[in-house]
Amino acid sequence: MTVKKTDHEVEELRQKILRLTEKNQRLQNAVNELSTLNDLSLAISGSVDSEEIMRTIISRSIHSIGAEQGDITLVDEKEEDSGKTLVRSMVSSTNHTPLHLNQNLLGWMQINKKPLLINDPGNDSRFQNVQWEETIHSILSAPLMNRSKLIGILTLYNKEEEGFTEDDKRLLSIIASQSAQVVENARLHEEEQAFKKMRREVELAGKIQKQLLPKEQPDVEQYSLCGRNITAHSVGGDYYDFVQLDQNRWGICLGDVSGKGLPASLLMSNLQAILRGQIIYQPSPGTLLHQANRQLYQNTGIEKFVTLFLGVLDIDSHTLQYASGGHEYPFLIHSDNTHDRLKTGGLPLGVMEDQEYEEETVEFNQGDKLVIYSDGITDSRDSEDKEFGEDRLEQLVIEDSDKSAQELMDSIFDASLDHSKESQLFDDMTMVVISRNATKEM
Repeated sequence: MTVKKTDHEVEELRQKILRLTEKNQRLQNAVNELSTLNDLSLAISGSVDSEEIMRTIISRSIHSIGAEQGDITLVDEKEEDSGKTLVRSMVSSTNHTPLHLNQNLLGWMQINKKPLLINDPGNDSRFQNVQWEETIHSILSAPLMNRSKLIGILTLYNKEEEGFTEDDKRLLSIIASQSAQVVENARLHEEEQAFKKMRREVELAGKIQKQLLPKEQPDVEQYSLCGRNITAHSVGGDYYDFVQLDQNRWGICLGDVSGKGLPASLLMSNLQAILRGQIIYQPSPGTLLHQANRQLYQNTGIEKFVTLFLGVLDIDSHTLQYASGGHEYPFLIHSDNTHDRLKTGGLPLGVMEDQEYEEETVEFNQGDKLVIYSDGITDSRDSEDKEFGEDRLEQLVIEDSDKSAQELMDSIFDASLDHSKESQLFDDMTMVVISRNATKEM
């Protein structure tokens, strides 16, 4: 016998079926979301390529939510560089012209750091007077947060149906939340690899720079010539050289490039090439400094300059012809413990294009020693930021004037380094010592 249901019972049954259908749909949506998140996690967890990771995140987000395009913009939240775009990765499900993240949206996200849904950009009260691209109809954006810091923004554009929903916003927010750490780890890994590569290149540059310095002390009859260089960093801007011009003459120079690191090192190498390429044909120190100054002035910025001492030692006449480009005044120490300072020259190289450099010739008597140094020797600082100083150097060269050239140089280096032993080396330290009738160093 068939029991006829009343209209009330039919309505109750219909409502029950409707609730079960909605519940089933929510469960299905949850399963789909979990599947999406699981697939995404598997797809990006094994990669350290930040670009590949970001494109995967965008592609999965577009597919799951049904958007037309998407992008990830990584940002730098440092106060002095807020909002700088570091990386932008974009994926499109169509052949439409790529859309771009509006700077106003970027600013809003930096302030609010929460998901944003816009289905009518032109009339959204949060972005009044903002000019959106005409092809943008709807926007869904979520922050990539790492340790409460905004590292990027994941944005989707133009949902294929009527617009983005609250469920879409929740899903994109979860995707962004779970992806942020992976993106950041990949970016940090790439930065670390880039840093390691740069460090290897700097170390190689340092080795090459050391090879540009004299490999051994010159064997000069009746004279002892020695030099030493210590860089404050892996590469430096100090330079010294001994160049044999003929049987009786030696070119001797010591230079100090402004600044430190690779830029100073490159300029130093350029200076060495200029001097070595010209000193054989133009051994006049003043003329050579004039020519080198013009080349440096024309090929470097105004912030770069070089101080340089250049001398030509004649072991037959026992004279030193020299000129200086703004360098520290060398000490010429005599056998009776008196001394002179060699001050003739002009401005540092690279400051003025047509600078002239005066020359002077001094006699090198028996027992005389010449100490040429860079300001890294006198500028070394102790833990209280006190300089080693020129007065201390002067006292030391006089007290140890009876030592050999090598011993005198080592004594000065030891004293300056000991002065700054509790502090990081402030500047490159370089010295050349010339002694007549001193014991020849091996």
